[in-house]
Amino acid sequence: MKNKLSRYHVVSPAVADEVDGLTRRVVFATRSAELRVLDENTWAAVCEDPGTLPESVVTDLAGIALLVPDDEDELRSVVEENQQSIDEFSTLSLVITPTAQCQLGCGYCGQEHSARWLSQEHQDGFIAQVDAKLRRRPYERVEVCWFGAEPLIGMSVIRAMSPRLRATAQAHRCTFGARVITNGLALSKRVARELVLEHGVVAIDITLDGPPEYHDARRGTKTGSPTFRRIFANLVALADSDLTVTVKLRMNVDASNWRGVPELIRMLAAARLQKKIRVYFAPIHSWGNNAHRTALPAEDYAELEVQWYAQLLLAGFDVGVVPDRKRVVCLAVQREGVLLDAAGTLFHCTEAPYVPGYGEPNLMSIGTVASGESPERRRDLGGFNDDVLAGKYDCATCAMLPVCGGACPKLWREGITPCPSTLHNMPRRLLLTLAADRLGPTVLSPEPN
Repeated sequence: MKNKLSRYHVVSPAVADEVDGLTRRVVFATRSAELRVLDENTWAAVCEDPGTLPESVVTDLAGIALLVPDDEDELRSVVEENQQSIDEFSTLSLVITPTAQCQLGCGYCGQEHSARWLSQEHQDGFIAQVDAKLRRRPYERVEVCWFGAEPLIGMSVIRAMSPRLRATAQAHRCTFGARVITNGLALSKRVARELVLEHGVVAIDITLDGPPEYHDARRGTKTGSPTFRRIFANLVALADSDLTVTVKLRMNVDASNWRGVPELIRMLAAARLQKKIRVYFAPIHSWGNNAHRTALPAEDYAELEVQWYAQLLLAGFDVGVVPDRKRVVCLAVQREGVLLDAAGTLFHCTEAPYVPGYGEPNLMSIGTVASGESPERRRDLGGFNDDVLAGKYDCATCAMLPVCGGACPKLWREGITPCPSTLHNMPRRLLLTLAADRLGPTVLSPEPN
């Protein structure tokens, strides 16, 4: 069968090897998220006439879907692979916001916070719905994400619901794991130990928006008090603890704070967190508001991001330079994954709760604990892959589709292009993998989701 170069690939600029003088390229097959380093002659043959390649090379490149059958409709193949993964997805994903309250007053946040906690009635109803889902489908795992507003203000709800959720999972012979996404202000040593040892938390995500002068200008309390020092101390204490938990640090970046990234990296390195945390960056985006207007131009952000990853590598951090395949893009496309907010409202998008821009009642809701879910409302974003296949979005012609999955169905629907930075900096990321290889045994694992 005749082969062709897959449309789903990215290639680096040519670079000359100082050791043997050969010119090579790094090629990334996005359908498999696999890399190959090819000399110029081999790459030319891949592009022009794969039939001239040695059989062993053809077998290898076909195995990573860099070479594909000449008559294959690759867009359909990728979308069908994604849909199959959704159909076979064996994890029930539950996102719970135990409270609508948050201590911080971040200017880019689209949420409106209030002193409301998830009621006992809504807790009971939601656990009954979870039990019903587990009865309907043979799930293997239940994963809970404690989310916000700020979930650690709702520790009373976590303490009440966590044992019941774990027991429900166990009753259906499912494994259980939990994650917390927190601003880190209330993440004391005592709370961290409780989350991990008593509530099954295996991953904690914390946000710092740069060193103190940048972070405190953006992520202070609602009364204007600084928060960096306390959050940083909590981060270091967690990373230095004996707890078995994955710790990720996120920095939200826009035009007002990008200059603070190198100093934050230096502070993290000085605290000797290199092998204890994963660091990643995220451009500010619309959260049902106009926050995306403060973002750096996409190409500028992408160029800076590669520099920041290089700085992390040089400082000894493990860095996710190359993305992994993403078949299930987010909660929105899962068949039964759901978010519960503190009012008992149900969503299948994590960026919808507490956002006034979506109206009252929230137009992104898919139901309530009292009324149940609306299959019609779930299909609103759940049909995203069908829209991609129909050519509704730019994803249909993009080589990065297999590794970004389309990024954000909600933003596409709102007319905002959500393409990740890899669209603009993947060739430079590939060169960074070569440079990192020269540094020694640095782990280049997939970037965090």
